[in-house]
Parts: sequence; structure tokens; C-alpha cells
Amino acid sequence: MGDASRYWTLVRIDAGGNRKIQEIPAAKSFYAQVFDRLAQDDDVPDGDIQRQLLDLYRHSSGETALLAERCLLCFLSWILELGCLQLERNYGFDHNFTRSDLFPYVLDDDGKLSPTTGYKYFSRQILESFDSQQSSLTTWAIMKVKQHPELNKFLWESGVYLISEWAILNDTQPQQLERILKEFHFSGESAIQEAQYLLQSYHAVYRFQRLQQRRKGGRSKCIAPSTQQLQEIAQDIKNNTGQIFEIHIVSQKLQKLATQLREYRIHVRGGSFPAKSLDAVEGDNYNALIEQIPATETNNILEENDESAEFLRFYRHLFLISLQQALAKVTESRIRQLSRKKGDKAQMFLTALELSQCQKLAMKEIAEFLGLRAQDSVTKLLKLKDLRTDVLQEMLVILRDSVKEKAKEYADIQALKNLDEQLTIVLLGEITRMIENSESQSRTMKDHLKADMFAERLCEYLQTRKTN
Repeated sequence: MGDASRYWTLVRIDAGGNRKIQEIPAAKSFYAQVFDRLAQDDDVPDGDIQRQLLDLYRHSSGETALLAERCLLCFLSWILELGCLQLERNYGFDHNFTRSDLFPYVLDDDGKLSPTTGYKYFSRQILESFDSQQSSLTTWAIMKVKQHPELNKFLWESGVYLISEWAILNDTQPQQLERILKEFHFSGESAIQEAQYLLQSYHAVYRFQRLQQRRKGGRSKCIAPSTQQLQEIAQDIKNNTGQIFEIHIVSQKLQKLATQLREYRIHVRGGSFPAKSLDAVEGDNYNALIEQIPATETNNILEENDESAEFLRFYRHLFLISLQQALAKVTESRIRQLSRKKGDKAQMFLTALELSQCQKLAMKEIAEFLGLRAQDSVTKLLKLKDLRTDVLQEMLVILRDSVKEKAKEYADIQALKNLDEQLTIVLLGEITRMIENSESQSRTMKDHLKADMFAERLCEYLQTRKTN
């Protein structure tokens, strides 16, 4: 069971739009009366509590039904707040909004036992539409937050469209596609034709199979196509066009098309979207990420020819290798230093580092997990800024010497002289950009636009360290 007080305390906003917690004594007394025995047992699941409250709410009358409803509405207010926090965490920083902008749409319950007007609170709408045979109350509430019409309108205007890539592709009509790509994205004829074949094959496989599932009574979210489905889509494309695509290429092209359609939908709903594509690099797709590493300065150091292309491939690979080596060296050095101190500081550091960079927990949450008094204690333990600076310096040493040595194989004397003069500046810029992105991701917990290479590789190292 979670915190029982959620069933008699209400998360609401005051007249100024500020979050406040309101205790409802009648609900507290009712809860104590109904769950006197269960209240002492921390192992009772929320589901059991909610089932009994739902039974009283639906099958009782008078004050009993109203109080059972009030306990459930209090619980829902905490879940609605959680939904807003998730939206802020996932999209707020990049789309310029905070949880306070979202609260008024969903936290409209005034806490009264019986409604005095015909207005129906959002939480009451959720409760009345809830079917315990289909989902949990928490899952249902989070889903309803994402479907809230006015909240969605606000998010559209901010550039956020809460629907998966696969659902967008699923409900896009082929006849719409040419117009959208031509008039909105200014795509060429060949690109439009490829997109049309891609969408038709997606519908022939993915949408067809979902329709079959629905006819059998199954309903589920549009999730990513399975490997089998991607293979069938690739085969359908081959049958219709003769073109052969690897399944990972099919997946990438589908996601790119979905991004274009998402941008169009946001636009027609009056919203805005980033000038850059939202076609995010996934954490495991390092090949796509590596392609983004070299800045334009690096390309200008040597002439654009086959040799410079080979040199750049070497550089991209070396960048990741140097990051791995620097992370290992700096982390182990920090562990050795902490091992000399009293207590189990070294292990606490490793745990805090994993929770912060891999689990993306806030400093306050990490402090509670480690039993520390304040989040400042975690900040002092981790010293993330110093950690990143040390990694930067180690990487710069590794990269500069290795790149300079490798460049001798390709550059003439003048090019090598120019390289020697520019190399430190260029490499420092590259590494700094990666570090700044990692710092931004760590502050905002955002990872849906640009992969955090620093955290990805650090987490790989920590995982490897555990298994060795």
C-alpha cells in the first residue's frame, strides 16, 4: 500500500494557481472506520483498498457512497498531479511550460463532499467512466490526462502531440500523404512516392493485423512493430517496388515519416514545433549518433576527399573510445579517493551515480534512497560538474595525441600545420558540446530530443563494472 493519506488529502490549486494540499477530515474519519485493520498493514495493495471503496461508492447510498467517492477522488488528485509532472518532465523544458501551466486543466476539484453545481470535476468524470475489469484506476487516470481536450489543445499550441509514431501512421490516409509532404514539407516527387509505398506497406501489415485483433475483441496501444512485422513490411515494399530495405532502415524511415506527419498535425492545430526534426536518436542507435559528432570545423581542416572521409570515420570511432577510457579512469580515481574516507562512501557514490545518470532520479529522491538528510549531500557526494570536467580533460589528451598522429597519414605538411593549430580548439568544442548536453539532460531529465552520450556510456561502464 502507498501513503494512506492520499485517500483523505486532496491535491488542488488555490485562486492564484498554486498547488496546495487540503486535508478532508470527513474522508479521514471514514477511511479509518472502514480500514481500521488494513491501515496498520503496509503490505495491503492500493488495488484492494480501491476495490472496497469502489464497491461502497457504487453499491451504497447516502453519506457512505459520498465519502467513499471522496476518498477515491482524493487519491485521483495525486495521480492527476503525477500525470502533469510526467508531462513536464518529458516535454516542459523543450516546449516552454511547467506543471503549473497544466494543473488548472485537471486539478479542478474543490474538495466538497457533494457537488453544489452541475459542473463535474475531471476526477469525477474519470471515476464514473472507470471499468475495473479493463485497467487499474491509476492507469485509467493517466490515460485520461493525456486525452483531456483542453489540456491537449494547450500542448498542441506548445508543440506537443501526445500520440505515438505508430498510431500517427496507423490513422493517416494515403491520399492525405502527397498533399502534406508536398505543400507542408516541400518534398520532391521521389521522396513522396517512397513515402506512399512505405505507408501502404505499413497499413497492409501493421494496421491490418491490428484490425484483426480488434475484431477478436482485443484493444491495445499502438506499439513499435515487431521484427516479424518489419520483415513483412520490407517484403511488401519489395513486392510492390522491387526495392530492398533492411528492417532497421524500414523502422527509421517509418519514424521519420511519422515525425513529418506529427509536425503537420501540430501546425494545423495552431501549435508550433522545433525547427529541427524531432526524429530523436535512440539510446542504442550509436551509428546515427556518431554521425552527428564531428562539427563543421573538423570537416574544414582537410580537403573533402576519400582520405578525409576515412580520417573522419577514424575520428568518430576514436571519440567514443576516448569517452569510454576517460570515464573509466576518472570514475575509478574517484572511487579510490572515497575508499580512504570513513563509511561506505565509495559504494554510496556508485549507487548515487547510477540512480542519477541511469535511473534519472532527482537529487531529493536519491537522498531519500540513501538515507541522507538533504539533497545537498548527494550533490556534494557526486560532484557531477567536477566529474564531467575531469572526463573532458582526459578525453582531450587522448583525442589530441591520437588524432594528430593519425592525421600524418593523410595530410600534407601545410594541412598538418593547420590541423596542429586548430586541433585543441576543435576537439575542446566537440567535447564541451557533449558535456553541456549531458548537464542539460541531467537538470531537466529530458532525453527525447537528443541522446545523452555521456550518460549512456557511463551507465554502460557501471553495468560492466558490476558484472566483472
